[in-house]
Amino acid sequence: MLALVNQARAGQGLPPLTVTPGLQASAAQHDATMADGCGLSHQCPGEPALGRRETDQGVHWTTAGENIGDGGPVGDDSSATASTAVGLTRSMLAEKPPNDGHRANILSTGYTHIGISVVRDGSGTVWLTQDFSD
Repeated sequence: MLALVNQARAGQGLPPLTVTPGLQASAAQHDATMADGCGLSHQCPGEPALGRRETDQGVHWTTAGENIGDGGPVGDDSSATASTAVGLTRSMLAEKPPNDGHRANILSTGYTHIGISVVRDGSGTVWLTQDFSD
């Protein structure tokens, strides 16, 4: 998925995003929260806002963003889970204005770092979180 994101950025003359542990942790924590019953939401009940989640994971940021998605159900197979997550990212990249917020995040000149998490829950739903920062 990182290669797909960075390929799209390169196509727009943008530098690649680099993965950071804090953003990975922030994205994973949010995926777990969504999969645990919250559903598709940028902020679940009782959960800190995105900026606080990133800060709590040691990320120093002035600009933060997030893409989320879900798909499935898929079988208990890592390749099916990965394929669904890549498909979600491809859908984000195919967005057209004015409904292109996910694509805008991926191609933002304000972001230099990314954290990506993909979780398949017990019912087969695949949850995807991409957290961004400068």
